[in-house]
Amino acid sequence: MISNPQTVWPLWPGCAILVSVLLLIPLRIWPFAIPAAFAGFVIYDLEVGVPIGSIAWFMLADTVQVLIAALGLRYCFDGVPRLNSVLALAKYSFFAVFLAPVAAAFLGASGIGGEYWNGWKICFLSEVLAFVTVTPAVLSWVSEGRSWVRKSRAYRLEAITLIAGLVLVGYVTFTASGKTSSPALLYSLLPFLLWSVLRFGSMGISTSVVVVSFLSIWGAVHGRGPFTEQGPVSNLLSLQLFLIFAATPFIVLAALVEDRKLASRELTLANHRLLLAMEAGTSVAWDLDVRTGRHLWFGNLQTVFGIASDRRLEDVQDFFRYIHPDDRQRVSDALADAVQDRKLYAPEFRIVRPDGVIRWLVARGKFYCVPTDDAERMLGVSIDITERKEAEEAFRKSESRYRRIVETTNEGVWLLDSKLHTAFVNRQMADMIGYEVGQMIGESVFDFYFPEDIEHKKQILERRQQGVSEQIEERLRRKDGSELWVRLAAIPVYNDDGEFDGALAMVADFTQRKLAEDALAVVSGRLIQAQEQERTRIARELHDDISQRLALLAVEMKQLQQNSSGLPPEVLDRIGELQMEVVGIAADTQFLSHKLHSSKLEYLGLAAAIRGFCREFGEQQEVEIGLEIDDLPISLPPDISLCLFRVLQEALHNSAKHSGVRNFEVRLWGKSREIHLTIRDSGTGFDIEAAKETRGLGLISMEERLKLLKGTLSIESQHKRGTTIHARVPLISGTDSLPAAGWAERSPMDPVNHRAKAARGDLQ
Repeated sequence: MISNPQTVWPLWPGCAILVSVLLLIPLRIWPFAIPAAFAGFVIYDLEVGVPIGSIAWFMLADTVQVLIAALGLRYCFDGVPRLNSVLALAKYSFFAVFLAPVAAAFLGASGIGGEYWNGWKICFLSEVLAFVTVTPAVLSWVSEGRSWVRKSRAYRLEAITLIAGLVLVGYVTFTASGKTSSPALLYSLLPFLLWSVLRFGSMGISTSVVVVSFLSIWGAVHGRGPFTEQGPVSNLLSLQLFLIFAATPFIVLAALVEDRKLASRELTLANHRLLLAMEAGTSVAWDLDVRTGRHLWFGNLQTVFGIASDRRLEDVQDFFRYIHPDDRQRVSDALADAVQDRKLYAPEFRIVRPDGVIRWLVARGKFYCVPTDDAERMLGVSIDITERKEAEEAFRKSESRYRRIVETTNEGVWLLDSKLHTAFVNRQMADMIGYEVGQMIGESVFDFYFPEDIEHKKQILERRQQGVSEQIEERLRRKDGSELWVRLAAIPVYNDDGEFDGALAMVADFTQRKLAEDALAVVSGRLIQAQEQERTRIARELHDDISQRLALLAVEMKQLQQNSSGLPPEVLDRIGELQMEVVGIAADTQFLSHKLHSSKLEYLGLAAAIRGFCREFGEQQEVEIGLEIDDLPISLPPDISLCLFRVLQEALHNSAKHSGVRNFEVRLWGKSREIHLTIRDSGTGFDIEAAKETRGLGLISMEERLKLLKGTLSIESQHKRGTTIHARVPLISGTDSLPAAGWAERSPMDPVNHRAKAARGDLQ
């Protein structure tokens, strides 16, 4: 299929076939496929006698052409290119039919010989013709070959008939007629090309073009057909232009036809999906002819209107008979307004089905006008919204009940938005704080606090934003500046994305109760203060008077025993026994004095007082106490020290009396501006609920002492699993001291025999 000289090809298929192969194989194989193909090109050129210089130019041109076409098409297409749309054909034509042949022609023209621009035209048109015919055919055979095999037998027979007829006509036109062939015979190809386009698409036209190109080139090379009357080069250019301009319109037409078929298929599928969705759901669509008033309905008429599946709504009047009598005028007015003003038709109305059931519908319709601007058709859809209407009615009733509850409750309701601004308050809340409801809406929550409380309240609200729900007592500022004490239960609110969206608070006024509690706390404080003063007085009397007199009596009895050698031995022994009892009474009196008032607590601090008390208590009660003191501030306020010391005394006495064990653990530590004290035993335990109902004076005393310092007392106890008493006291700002760097004091947690340690002087 080449003519002399050997460097002139009417159609050079090598690069077109190679680009097709590259588009069908993975990118990693390209470095092997391209050199192998070029080696074949070189061998062929050498066999037909192409000069070495020309081969060098051709290889350079082929390299540029193949890379531009293959890389450009691979970039534009995801997978094998399919030229079944105008956009796909335009992308393919730019890279493969125009850009790559133009670049290759500038290089390949130097290898053809003769006048440069004649060589450029031959090189350019031969490559264009190859990419117009060969590459689309190869790609369509690969991408559509399997689906073509699955076609019906009649379809395949039709395709075979088309190719056979085209071969026959092409043979007569380009081969059998000799040099006297009439150009008019070329028109005999048009019906076959149109047949291939309309019935077989891009695959059919690309295959037909390949057949026509082969027959015409073969005939021209062998001196047959209409392209043999001029010189070889002129004949070659005429043949190339004929084939290119004959194939291009039909290829574009095939792309348009397939694009239209694809759009039609997608539209049909969309209509089917819409119809199936409507038939499966509770909606119907309609097409109204405005001039005749006739309706075309489709969808689930049986479910929506209660109409039998074999019946249809004929016209507008037929449709209006189903509309609720109270809604007919409104629907009619909406329809008239939509026609007159060319606006969207969107009423909501009720229909009455033949079985008497009332349903709610919402209609959405749009008018389409003829060129004279008169309304011709109206397309729309009607959707059953009965469930939505019922839900709205239920919500309205629920909201009404909620508002009645909110407005009649004794508590205040306070709703904040995501920025902590007031979104809603009820009348009770507004009256409680002295504002009108409208005055609070939109205001920041911090506008209702005292300035000195705002920073602390921000920390509390941050915890609530993180999901911490709590019930607390707060102080608010009334409009007149007075205090309002409330008990507030806040619940954080989150949106669908899990982000903080506000908070809802239930607020109860307990200002009077707070004042009463404060007054009671003052009385309790005074009672405890008086009790401590009396304890101190009694402790000093016991220590300074009774203990000293008992000690003096013991000394005199010892001297009497030593100076009365003439007395009978049994009398002397009895005096010794009495002297030991007096010593014991003196020791017990001194311990009682320390219990009533600890001088160590007053002069040495809480840690030393607790160590001393644990030692003395262990010796007296013959128990073992493990003591641990961690991270305690260097100094503590006297009231906190005294409170925790009394709690320890009461808790240890109760544990020694009721637990049934002889080992206890005591821990005192500081943490986050708080002081903690725990007393733990592994004894019999007790029922906490029963203990709360019949609280003894000891439990009441501990709670009252801690309450005065804003502290808390918690008790955990289980049957036969022991009891843990935990006291927590906050450090009041300005009265506590920071821990010294690296300071920590510990005593071993292992049980210790305090009587033995006292003998060694370890706990002195």
